[in-house]
Amino acid sequence: MSNAIRPLTLAVALVSGCSTVSAPLATTNSAPAVDGQAIPGEWIIQTRTAALPVLKGVTVIQSLDLGPAGTFHKAVARSGQGVDIRRACGAGSGVVGVTTNRAVVLKAPLPQASLPGFVMPLAQDPLAKDQWYLPCIGVESARGRARGQGVVAAVVDTGVDYRHPDLMANMVSNGVSYADTKADGLDAFGHGTHVAGIIDAVAGNGEGIAGAAPETRILPVAVLGAKGGGSIFSIAQGIQYAADYGVNNKVRVVINLSLGSATTTEDPISRAAGLYATYEGALPIAAAGNHSGEVGSPARITDYCMAVAATDNQNAKAAFSCLGPQIAVAAPGVDIMNSTPTYRVPLNDKGLPRNYAALKGTTMATPVVAGVAVLVWSQHPEWTWSLMREYVQRTATDLGKAGRDDIYGLAR
Repeated sequence: MSNAIRPLTLAVALVSGCSTVSAPLATTNSAPAVDGQAIPGEWIIQTRTAALPVLKGVTVIQSLDLGPAGTFHKAVARSGQGVDIRRACGAGSGVVGVTTNRAVVLKAPLPQASLPGFVMPLAQDPLAKDQWYLPCIGVESARGRARGQGVVAAVVDTGVDYRHPDLMANMVSNGVSYADTKADGLDAFGHGTHVAGIIDAVAGNGEGIAGAAPETRILPVAVLGAKGGGSIFSIAQGIQYAADYGVNNKVRVVINLSLGSATTTEDPISRAAGLYATYEGALPIAAAGNHSGEVGSPARITDYCMAVAATDNQNAKAAFSCLGPQIAVAAPGVDIMNSTPTYRVPLNDKGLPRNYAALKGTTMATPVVAGVAVLVWSQHPEWTWSLMREYVQRTATDLGKAGRDDIYGLAR
């Protein structure tokens, strides 16, 4: 059987995978785009140093220094000049490689009827009865030892409703945005707020629900915009910001990546971002994907990311959950009741209620795992990211075939 997470004597069932609609949403900077496809005219140029050689007919829009892996430049060919960027970045130019910038597009999660579960002892939150997954992962006993203090969870997503009554007490700040032209990390789509609440919604305040680690702090990092779209470049920017926050503020950071592309091709910038995050001491945890196929990127970059699959309330694989040798753990990801923006967002047009809703997806299972990791790390702040990851996997409950498997990984 593959393992199910039981850190701090937790029996953690990790599950996720967002229910989707058939029509993809548009990216932030183009007409309707398809997840994983190249963004027309945009390229990512990797150089060994921060300085990019002068390239005729090429305009650099942004540059991102990812430390040991070099610097990555988002570039376009100047209009009307017919420049072949790959040729312009030829031998002797100091360029390591050139790849296309690819779109990452969230599909709208469909609201579900919530599944009643066992009510948490001493629960004072009115929707606690609908959070069936919390007793399954044993957070009540874990909270007697730690509640997430001293650890930051960076929600690299569509942003967070930092004014939500169940979240605002745990905000590090209003966050930052690498999507659209937003000034801060306010959720403009509706997805990131749900993710954040799963990790750290305040417990016992008489409002809605409770998070797995109700005293951790949330750092909103918006990398996907109001239409649910962004790019591998914007995600790498968000990962770097989250990792740097931990170093600059001397705190442990769990980076929650409830996003990704369905493509199975590893791109250099995503690998470099993962290396950068772990080099800085952060732990990236990423959704495996919701299309029942192979694990997508960045979750498949297992040197740095923990890939999370989803299970249902019977500890079975969620129908939508991706699978493969990259899966590290699985967690509850079906009918996950949690917070949604208190104001109007595009997902309301897809049926998402304001304030609270039950959703499904590996994107919901991922913050369940992140919440568990935060609880453990707050008790053992001296542990490195790799030791933290190893412990979460090793102490999980085994499901499926004995040992690791492609459905549940090493844990549930």
